[in-house]
Amino acid sequence: MAKAQREAVYLTLERNGAKGAARLVEQVVSGLAQSIAQGGLRSGERLPSVRQFAESHGIGASTVVEAYEQLVARGLLVARRGAGFFIAPKGTNSPPSLSFTPPEPVIDSAWLLSEMFADERVPIKAGCGWLPGKWLDDEGLHQAERRIIRSPGAQQVGYGHPYGYAPLRQIICQFLANWSLEVSLDQVLTSHGATQGLDLIIRTMVKRGDTVLVDDPGYCNLIAMLKMADLNVIGIPRTPTGVDTEMLETLARTHKPKLFFTTSVLHNPTGTSYTPACAMRVLQAAERHGFWVVEDDIFRELGQPTDPMLAALDGLQRVIYVGSYSKTIAPSLRLGFIACQRDLARQLVHTKMVLSLTNSEINERLVHSVLTEGHHRRHVENLAASLLNAQSRVNGKLGETGLTPFTTPRGGMFSWAKLDGCELSAREIADRARQKGIWLAPGEFFHLTPPNEPWFRFNVAYADAPELYEFFRTL
Repeated sequence: MAKAQREAVYLTLERNGAKGAARLVEQVVSGLAQSIAQGGLRSGERLPSVRQFAESHGIGASTVVEAYEQLVARGLLVARRGAGFFIAPKGTNSPPSLSFTPPEPVIDSAWLLSEMFADERVPIKAGCGWLPGKWLDDEGLHQAERRIIRSPGAQQVGYGHPYGYAPLRQIICQFLANWSLEVSLDQVLTSHGATQGLDLIIRTMVKRGDTVLVDDPGYCNLIAMLKMADLNVIGIPRTPTGVDTEMLETLARTHKPKLFFTTSVLHNPTGTSYTPACAMRVLQAAERHGFWVVEDDIFRELGQPTDPMLAALDGLQRVIYVGSYSKTIAPSLRLGFIACQRDLARQLVHTKMVLSLTNSEINERLVHSVLTEGHHRRHVENLAASLLNAQSRVNGKLGETGLTPFTTPRGGMFSWAKLDGCELSAREIADRARQKGIWLAPGEFFHLTPPNEPWFRFNVAYADAPELYEFFRTL
């Protein structure tokens, strides 16, 4: 190699003792990348061998290997077996442009289920279904990640257990025991979020044409799944104290449903919770008419200690319990669970393995670590208090702008309110709001039959924005 070429790849590296070794790779990567960008190294030019570069810079060969491989991964170098490393041809080291203009969104149920997660153009996400990152257990998750990396089991690279990581399921058993629900380890299985848990139940327990009952309004993803399964879906009106138990009794007697999907605590979208009286009437109806109750209980940790748990009152005789950690730790972990009768758990595990094999045990270990390191309980208490305060502020301001809340939720993420005295539909209002930089979730997405009045779901963690209230005042 010519002398000029050798000088072109000579870098000045800073060493700070033992701690500096970890940063040498970054210095080599940064230095070579800068030299390529400035034209000091040209397309097709061969870099010094790993040994030559290491000797000329007084660093270890492993440091050079790691730096070269990172540059290959970034598309700046090309590795040729037996020949060495070369500067990538011009144009191949430029990442694809992400600066495209997506089409204007259509405010419909498909947008709420998919596009809303990806479209970052609207800054005020007043209708979204997740919490801001700063409200989640960020520190607990980072501590868990560090602990997992250092632990002897960090090299877990195979499939997990079909039922899920046993220590995590043991923690779930302890959590349920705190609510007076005693379960064994083989009655609990993990799922890829609560949504997959609901899907496993649908695929295992009902067939095309069967009748199922669901909260109305209810969880929009669940309604879409039930319709996709070609089931006869009948809504049970939601009330401020739970569900309309008289309507439940009448419809169950008439239609003989197989399942009733309901949320007992901090319901999505209304934010309401069951009273003890409502819970007992629902369980009595299930016993009389022979249907199963699927208790979607992902907000249990954010509710009140007195909120009834259907599964605990019933002892899992006719209740299938679905929980999740996505709302309190991090949505990206996608970790849910099901608790049910032992034989049914075995059937659900079979369905899970057929559809998706096991869950990510790395994620399960992360959640287990977060739950056992001693910080999570305080985080949940603080989160619940923050949401309760946000509920009070948001509901008060919504009332001042012409919206009438369905009820006064006792915490949780959601407020459900209708706009009085407006001739526009909820979808038309949502479309106007989007043009003002505001995402709204129209009520018709949560109903089996669109309501006559414009209802909206508000996420109180995002809805405390002056622009939102000003928008409704202009209507």
